[in-house]
Amino acid sequence: MERVFRELESDRSVRVQGIHWAAVINAQGAVNKNLDKAISTFNMIPTHPDTRNTSEILPDAVTFEALINVLVAHRRTDLIPQYVEQMKSLGIHMTAYIANCLIRGYAAIGDLEQARLIFDSLLDPAEGMAASNNHTPHVPSSSIIPASAPVYREVSRFDSHRNLNLFLFC
Repeated sequence: MERVFRELESDRSVRVQGIHWAAVINAQGAVNKNLDKAISTFNMIPTHPDTRNTSEILPDAVTFEALINVLVAHRRTDLIPQYVEQMKSLGIHMTAYIANCLIRGYAAIGDLEQARLIFDSLLDPAEGMAASNNHTPHVPSSSIIPASAPVYREVSRFDSHRNLNLFLFC
């Protein structure tokens, strides 16, 4: 995996994006079970040469989602608040996917109060509309979603009666 990422970095026709970083973080942390390596990779993103030479804000929502997913997989919810604060300070919009990972993580350790707080902060999209702002744009620098924009629940087959089970997320 690291060899492939180095090849990607050295290919000047390819711009390293958040999705690439997210794949590496997920592979290191969730697949290879190396939490320290995943955190280290996440923390070096802002100083990486490809990151400094782009108009794209990195780390982005996708990389934060990958890291939070790794923290949840390792049951290290104690580390989550610092990354949520970092996300806010960078002006990165919380997505329903990140919120779902947070809900799953807090529910898994028995902190149902925190899981419920996050769930209750999500809004229902307008009837008949897809949940906007929950997906990253195809061209990352094309539209920046303000961090203060609402986070909408993703409609699923499980919530037809608005009775969501916290354990169905992620």
